[in-house]
Amino acid sequence: MLVEWSDAYSVGIDDIDEQHQGIFQAAHRLYYAIINVEGEKVVDETLEFLQKYAAEHFQNEEAFMERHGYPRIEQHKKLHADFLERIDQVKEEYNVHLAPTQEMADSLLELTQDWLIDHIADVDSAYAEYVKRTAG
Repeated sequence: MLVEWSDAYSVGIDDIDEQHQGIFQAAHRLYYAIINVEGEKVVDETLEFLQKYAAEHFQNEEAFMERHGYPRIEQHKKLHADFLERIDQVKEEYNVHLAPTQEMADSLLELTQDWLIDHIADVDSAYAEYVKRTAG
């Protein structure tokens, strides 16, 4: 199932919401390639994007949390590191096979979609709520 961006995923911080939408867009490109049985063609592109974009996004998000004194920042950083590690594992699998597969594309989409739903909707919304409560 393809997850569409909606206000339910908004953390109410424009820059961060925009970055989250970029991750949704990457997942959508991968999804449409998969249903056209061309998923293997975009695995490399998606992996490269996620490695770079997620790392940059996580740095921005963590800097934001530090600026606002978010008390659970270390746990949040660990979740970010875990996601990047999972992407690295898929990249390793890709390198071992020397070619992407449709199954790899499916797995990458599942990882990305699960993370988007769980992390953004639950974990990111927690720090956004904290900032809103403490800013006023």
